Amino acid sequence: MKKLFILFGAVMLLNGCSSAKLPLADAMNLINGKWALQSLAGQSNLGSLFANKMPALQFDTESMRVSGNNGCNSLSGPLRIEAGNKISFGQLAGTKMACPGQGESVFMDALNKVTNFKVDDGVMKLLAGGQELMSLVKDTQQP
Repeated sequence: MKKLFILFGAVMLLNGCSSAKLPLADAMNLINGKWALQSLAGQSNLGSLFANKMPALQFDTESMRVSGNNGCNSLSGPLRIEAGNKISFGQLAGTKMACPGQGESVFMDALNKVTNFKVDDGVMKLLAGGQELMSLVKDTQQP
């Protein structure tokens, strides 16, 4: 019985590591930098949505701002990060070029629904509750 209890505890500890909520300072350090879109609305083949360029987000946790592009237009605005891996974006300003296809609107709709995030193995998942809206990978070639 004692071995079963220890095994159960070990399993619970390991499961908790991948979804553990980070202290606020650690979370801010982790997401700071540029992230490139990897998947959106469950799709990883994004060429049909974004013909010109892939969306990317630059998180500046020192100034609490986000900037980047939505596949067509540039965007920037306030960023809010709270304890418990909560994240939200304020009113985002952007350029107003005409964009082909639906990629821009799908990306912006998803971004507006984001409530929290998690990072596992270098992949940031932006979530609405527990539902993944998009995933991004850290762009190691940009400062």
